[in-house]
Amino acid sequence: MKNVYFPLFVCVVILSACGAPSSVSTMEGMTSTPEPVSSLTFTPLPASTSSFIPTATAEPAEFSPVLYGGKLFDTTSFLLLGGVSADVWLAPETSVTRFSGEATYALHNMEYADKYFLWGRAPELSPTCKTYFVGIDAGLEEAGFVATLEGWKVAKRDVTELSVDNPIYQQSVEDWLVEEGVANPVVEDLRILRVDIEGDGVDEVFLSAHHFADESGHMTEAGDYSIILMRKVAGSDVATLGIVNDVYRSSEPEMTFPVTYSLANFIDLNQDGNLEVVVEMDRWEGFGAAIYQINGREVIETLKAFCAS
Repeated sequence: MKNVYFPLFVCVVILSACGAPSSVSTMEGMTSTPEPVSSLTFTPLPASTSSFIPTATAEPAEFSPVLYGGKLFDTTSFLLLGGVSADVWLAPETSVTRFSGEATYALHNMEYADKYFLWGRAPELSPTCKTYFVGIDAGLEEAGFVATLEGWKVAKRDVTELSVDNPIYQQSVEDWLVEEGVANPVVEDLRILRVDIEGDGVDEVFLSAHHFADESGHMTEAGDYSIILMRKVAGSDVATLGIVNDVYRSSEPEMTFPVTYSLANFIDLNQDGNLEVVVEMDRWEGFGAAIYQINGREVIETLKAFCAS
């Protein structure tokens, strides 16, 4: 894996409003319906004249913020999801007291750790939506990066994308939806990823799927859903866990501005040897991300941020 180093300019954007979707289920069988959120406008500030060229030689860090840059239209503004120190997850409000000033960030995507090292500013708080962000003039033609401070140790393992034509996994999604009360579920936009998150030589399989009868991104009705599931070997059985899921049951169309969940990364951020699951959240003119930790059959949402534009 080849690191790329850029001379960078700093860009901070102001978020005029943002909101978070309603809380999502972190245990199998629970569902939620996200509420509409307010909007925000991105307004870039003048770029810095800094010509600093970051390097990958920093001393190991004792703390790192965790950032996420999702949408290609805004690769200069990374959401602050929170932070991590030792094996402790920290809320954004706590994290901002642990770092300040300009710093170098390592960017990690699905394939690579430390793919880029980029220069960024101190965290800024939107005065209207109370969400922190870090301006990074990435200049990238791609998105979907988790960012940590240079020197923070992360770990990854190979991720394999499987064919969606596999009837076993299609049936797994259908069976799970039926158990959630969806009659005659429509399995659409299925994605299947295989990765060993525990490092024990036994792969887990992650399934994401969503279906919305209304394609405008505004309305939902009975049978609509967006889910991410994990199939995990448990002794002689295979358990299916709901990582995050929204299942809609209203018989009449409702304006809910639904969130679509997608698998964005598998990465060990807290240095415990297990990979966390990074989920991107997209909705009508909005996006965000969340970090999930899996302990056996327990799914824990550790960090999360969401903004709408």
